[in-house]
Amino acid sequence: MSMISFGIDFGTTNTAVVGCLTTENGLTTTAYGENNQPFPSLVALHPEKDTLFGSEVKKRRSQLISEGYTVLASFKTILGSGNSIAVGKKKYSPLDVTALFLAYIKERVEKMAGCAMNEAVMAIPVDFSFEQRADLREAAHRAGICIKSFVSEPTAAYVKCRDELAGASNVAVFDWGGGTLDISLISIENREVSELAVAGMRLGGNDIDQMLARHIHAKIMRQVSTACPFDDLSPKERDGLLDRAEAAKKRLSSDESAPVMLIKYAGRPTVRENVTLDEFSKLIDAKVNEAIQLLFSAADKAGVALGQMDAILMVGGSCEMQAIYQRIEEIGEEYHLAVCRPERVQWSVAGGAAILCEKEPVYKLCSAFGVLLSDDSFYPVFLPGQEATCKSHELGFGVVEDTDNAIFVFADDKKNVLKRISVPIKGFTPEGIYLNCEIDEDMIVHIDIHSDYAQRMGVSDTINQLAFTYKI
Repeated sequence: MSMISFGIDFGTTNTAVVGCLTTENGLTTTAYGENNQPFPSLVALHPEKDTLFGSEVKKRRSQLISEGYTVLASFKTILGSGNSIAVGKKKYSPLDVTALFLAYIKERVEKMAGCAMNEAVMAIPVDFSFEQRADLREAAHRAGICIKSFVSEPTAAYVKCRDELAGASNVAVFDWGGGTLDISLISIENREVSELAVAGMRLGGNDIDQMLARHIHAKIMRQVSTACPFDDLSPKERDGLLDRAEAAKKRLSSDESAPVMLIKYAGRPTVRENVTLDEFSKLIDAKVNEAIQLLFSAADKAGVALGQMDAILMVGGSCEMQAIYQRIEEIGEEYHLAVCRPERVQWSVAGGAAILCEKEPVYKLCSAFGVLLSDDSFYPVFLPGQEATCKSHELGFGVVEDTDNAIFVFADDKKNVLKRISVPIKGFTPEGIYLNCEIDEDMIVHIDIHSDYAQRMGVSDTINQLAFTYKI
């Protein structure tokens, strides 16, 4: 049988896997999950019993907690943190948990696909740090999956949906998922997909669920004589309320109100509440404004006006909320942009990653990367078109004033500042300050700076959020 290329969208809430195969009829894609949905990103650990995953944990979450399981959700968000989770006498790192989960995904997908999933392209948030990428690559390796490359989640979504946007040369991708909001402004020319700018923030559907759960709890507590703080709820009560809040949020994507019923909550046998769409929209209005502002910030970073875009592509589960898609549609009308919301949106990112896995494009820098000098001029370290995985020559710099710290300002060729790094030096002397840069396979810039005086006090750092071009 022909080899299937796989793409993985490892999400905070759900993880989607798509296989891509080139046939005589062109590219075909197949989605892999549980119950026709992506795998829930859930792991249940027990000191003595078998580890459980996915939909089984989601269905039996409260029961499993009562049986002594530790249920882990959103573990993607703590990758690279060095945190540990104690389960009985054993401790698990976020990397350990992710490796177990990916091994489960691999086993399930291989049974459905009838072939091995030994490698894949992995989609990640645009602001995923060096530590997070390294941990995710190692977790996949432990699970028996080689990550061929990473790709930003919004860019992967565009690759999957590009046929629906065939007439558009410039597209803003608005990807609002369970844990993060990620935006790519993309230009398409001669089958080259170029990221004009990428931007991201840690704000997702899980944050909205938490806000709504606290709001519902406050409404319930107004009706009782002895109020209980939300944070003092038992894990079972809190998980139950969060589940009901998520269900209400989803219902409000199409309805004007959502009933909420809780069993054995805060000392009461049964609790009934109702959340209206107007109430929910006002609750999340500030977060929606933050999301919209990030879209305009990405346009500023790209050096373009939003009106220069041809379309906005909306993907990610949080884009189902009426408050956000109505605002995006208003922006579309104001700036004369098409707004695209694809069907089966939960598979878009993994589908694009699978296509990139099949086509194996060369990743090149879309913008130059370099240093802003004291006269505000830009000195390039890497030029546009430079292929990923490369090293710079050692570059020498000096200071123009008496100081014990040299400040390196790293930016792109539009002078968008990516990071400022301070390096200890002796002062205004002839000493040299030396810079070495490398872009690794994870699309991270590694920076090493040292001076003649402070060789042992050199500084090493990393920069993410680079913009790339993909030939598809």
